[in-house]
Amino acid sequence: MTQSSMKVSIILATYCRDDLLSTTLQGLADMDVTDLDWEVLLVDNAGNDETARISESFSTRIPLKFLVETAPGKNNALNAALHHASGDLIIFTDDDVVPDPGWAKALIDAASRWRGAAMFGGRILPKFPDGMSSPPIDDPVFKRIAYVISDGDFEEGECPAGKIWGPNMMVRRQVFDEGLRFDTNIGPSGNSYVMGSETEFLQRASNAGHIAVYIPSAVVHHQIRPEQLTPSWLYGRAFRVGRGLAYHDQSTSVLKIKKWMLREIAVLFVRYIYYCVLGTESEKLNNGIRFHKMRGHIYQCNKGRN
Repeated sequence: MTQSSMKVSIILATYCRDDLLSTTLQGLADMDVTDLDWEVLLVDNAGNDETARISESFSTRIPLKFLVETAPGKNNALNAALHHASGDLIIFTDDDVVPDPGWAKALIDAASRWRGAAMFGGRILPKFPDGMSSPPIDDPVFKRIAYVISDGDFEEGECPAGKIWGPNMMVRRQVFDEGLRFDTNIGPSGNSYVMGSETEFLQRASNAGHIAVYIPSAVVHHQIRPEQLTPSWLYGRAFRVGRGLAYHDQSTSVLKIKKWMLREIAVLFVRYIYYCVLGTESEKLNNGIRFHKMRGHIYQCNKGRN
């Protein structure tokens, strides 16, 4: 099947982030879509009048379908959009992402080259506010997760499902035709939630035998907001990361609080308080991140997988 014969559906959910959404839709409008048969499904998870107005303002530049799904949670919105998607290929992104002009074509071309693969992902680069940069986070893994950065030095080829991240992923329709959907118990919903919903979905698809491929030429840029550079935001993010690590832990089928966790959080709390009083801002930040990540881990162990 050639590129021109494949219908493509681009799906994104949004929730009261109209300024960011406008930039994202402008990026989609600026893409190279020569010879593409495509559609964009925008799902408003809030029922916001301003979001509807913004959608309408792009309706002459993008083949846009505007949907409303008010059941809370991004995954409810994505699952709802799948009922309306007509594409052979389903591309997912977020409402705070700006794609490179060749982004969609890079993914679609890859589907022609890798006919045996069903899941594709590319690079996600941070777009910091003008004149601002990342805080001094000393844990590179947490920094990538916090700002959704996927910029590994990988060549095009097969990869673990976990190398593909939600703002830049494409899935063949056949995966959804088999009945797989996003888990509505996890993913963005309010201020506290289990992270890693797209990764969890892709891992289930991988367990079902579907192959993932990394496409470094498919690039999007993640818009970082000023508040995301503050310690309070990073502590909240660390808490959600900790919840996700516990929820997705493959080494145990039953989540429960263990003694070592209580010892660890006690040590981390004392260390955090010490650096709050006597440390530098960088030491305070990084010890706070470690403390709140463990706090989230313990919280999820107490909550379980329900």
